[in-house]
Amino acid sequence: MNNSITIMGAGNTGLSTALKLKLDGHEVCLYDLDKFSSATEELHEEISLIYDNNSHYLRLDLVTNNINEALDFSKYIILCVPAYAHKEFAKELSNKVTEDHIVILMPGTLGSLEMRNIFEKNNSKIPIIGETDTSPFVCRRTANKEATILGIVPSLGIGILPKSSTKTIVNELKEFFPTLVEYKDIVECGFSSLNPVIHPAGVLLNSGRIEKSNGEFYFYNEGVTPSVTNVINAVDSERKNIASIFDHKLPNIADSFHSAGFGIKGNLMETISSSDMLTSLKAPGFVNHRWLTEDISYGIYTWSLIGEKFEVPTETMGNIISLASVLLGFNLKENSRSLDDLGIKNLSLDEIKEIL
Repeated sequence: MNNSITIMGAGNTGLSTALKLKLDGHEVCLYDLDKFSSATEELHEEISLIYDNNSHYLRLDLVTNNINEALDFSKYIILCVPAYAHKEFAKELSNKVTEDHIVILMPGTLGSLEMRNIFEKNNSKIPIIGETDTSPFVCRRTANKEATILGIVPSLGIGILPKSSTKTIVNELKEFFPTLVEYKDIVECGFSSLNPVIHPAGVLLNSGRIEKSNGEFYFYNEGVTPSVTNVINAVDSERKNIASIFDHKLPNIADSFHSAGFGIKGNLMETISSSDMLTSLKAPGFVNHRWLTEDISYGIYTWSLIGEKFEVPTETMGNIISLASVLLGFNLKENSRSLDDLGIKNLSLDEIKEIL
């Protein structure tokens, strides 16, 4: 088994993931774009990982801003970057990545389709591409040379493109991420991301409290109240209806949280309130936060476009997009992930299924 792995992105999830994999005994390269070299310049030294109530001092095998070095280090390439950065990383990888590489977006929210589309447009070699439904850890980069992991996601869903390679690739990746669980394809995975279901509604409906307290309250424990869950469940219903067009019968968000190990089986309030990991999370400190911007522009907005294409009503998603745009003072439909970006604007349903 190839023991080396390259992590791309030196933010919260990227640094935490790199350090956890190093702690587990793997050879780890951490890469970020050259324009973010300031984020990696201190990581050539010993770095602290706070995990399981202990501080672990680790040194990564390679920290680089050279894309060729990062690709030469391992065939396993894990992108731990926000959805809005997928496009830039895909362009950077184009004509450098090979068919032998395995590129996984953690998480993806249909970003694997966008990445393949960019590779095709740039006449690049196309590796196996995959995406997960969430990040592998609840974590933060807590200092320049420190990351903190608050918890491991007990069940990490993954989809692979092409889907015919799923079992082989997932078995390989379990060497690094043992809690991986297969989805049928990347569309099922992309519609199983829970952040866009819960974050936009939760932030929007708690925006006054966020601004007044600078986020000093427990988002899931105090901000997700019965009336807020009514809106979340409405978004969830629309998400499930869109996914059903692709023959995927998705569980509701409460059952998904439970299956992922986040709480007891029950309604959304019951599941969340029983999760130590979720109830310990604070709200964002401001409303112009990726829980609104990313989870709308690269989450429910993209889902709603697919719904519109196949005549699935998405009234609640549309209302959230419109109201959040007014609240923030700019149009969240701009700088987003469109059907053109995914490469499916002019494809029929059967044609989309064929490319999976």
